[in-house]
Amino acid sequence: MSRSMRFARRAGGGGSAKRSESATSSGPSRRRLGVYVDAPFRSTQSDGGRVATDSAAFGFLLFASEVGRNFDAVVFFGRRASSDDPAVVHGLPEGVQLAGLAHYSNLRRLREVARAAIGTSSGMWAGLSRVDLMWVFGPHPFAVLLVALARLRGKQVVLGVRQDTVEYYRGRLPSRRWRPALVPIRVLDLTYRLLARRLRTTVVGPELARRYGDSRVVLPMIVSLVPAADVAAAPAPADWNGTIDLLTVGRLEPEKNPLLLVDVLALLEAEEPGRFRLTWAGDGRLSEAVAARAAQLRVADLVDLRGFVPFGDELHRLYRTAHAFVHVSLTEGVPQVLIEALAAGLPVVATDVGGVRSVLDGGSAGLLVPPVDARALVDAITEITRDAALRARLADRALTVARELTLESQARRVAAFLEDQDPEA
Repeated sequence: MSRSMRFARRAGGGGSAKRSESATSSGPSRRRLGVYVDAPFRSTQSDGGRVATDSAAFGFLLFASEVGRNFDAVVFFGRRASSDDPAVVHGLPEGVQLAGLAHYSNLRRLREVARAAIGTSSGMWAGLSRVDLMWVFGPHPFAVLLVALARLRGKQVVLGVRQDTVEYYRGRLPSRRWRPALVPIRVLDLTYRLLARRLRTTVVGPELARRYGDSRVVLPMIVSLVPAADVAAAPAPADWNGTIDLLTVGRLEPEKNPLLLVDVLALLEAEEPGRFRLTWAGDGRLSEAVAARAAQLRVADLVDLRGFVPFGDELHRLYRTAHAFVHVSLTEGVPQVLIEALAAGLPVVATDVGGVRSVLDGGSAGLLVPPVDARALVDAITEITRDAALRARLADRALTVARELTLESQARRVAAFLEDQDPEA
């Protein structure tokens, strides 16, 4: 049985009777959980009504599905995509439900957003009849609307924040001329932090927890997709004397700074020709720019751009066959891909942003480097290839951290918090 099938059976299949059998007296009570994420969804009738989403939201929604396993039902609220949308093809676990809202492309399309407002409001109002508790992710204008509607209908509400929203959008600005566009983003961010003073809130990582520290109750959460059974007992054997296979997993978007990694590979090639290769699992708006930069720096034949690889057997194989994992983001919450790399016992080199330091145990489970510093990345990668004792220390701590941050443990912890119980009990 594939890892993706095993995940699906854990995360929602089998109906409420099977879920009830797994209930414990210390776990959350069984109620209907609603989850709002600004993402496109569709129901694939050809697959028995299974809910699908796009690659950007897929990983987090798998985790949310596992959280939902602790409830009688989980209903996702989000934009309903067209049936032929080529991006919305990644099926979520069986059993999850959809409360489809009016479609719009993104918040930059203001006319589309305005036209969608009435349909979104009515869709939210109808969907709220199907849930008892709403977990609402923002900051986002429709998230604020949903909080208001849910409270009006007497529903319990917990806020969710996945990233530093202002920094996220700052990294996506095409030029400095667009900086005034950050003003409404800052207003939304402030609004959400004010709401968090009255409502319990989950945030991804300790950095966001500090920002929301004056809130009523805040749970720093870790989004992990790695089941306990899939944490490696030991790192896979590897020959460090020949070609070094580097792996990175992530979207090719401005905030992920993907062009830096191409520059790093070019520096490595200049210093040790033919020694390093890079496999890249991910897609995004900068895919063509990455390929062009690699060609310009004459390392195109050293980069294997795989496109989006969903969580499952193929991605697992990439982790197990790599020598080291490299992560170069400009801004982050707590990247789930780092936990996946740690679970494989891979040596990790990552930029010290957001919650990266926390998940790498302050540098004990992976090497931390400043963002936008190609030289520091090259030096760290080179150090790992030359120091076997360092690799052993990193792998030992990496596997220990991964065993503490499994899918099951983190989902149970979040579910308990959503139900206003002690998540550490």
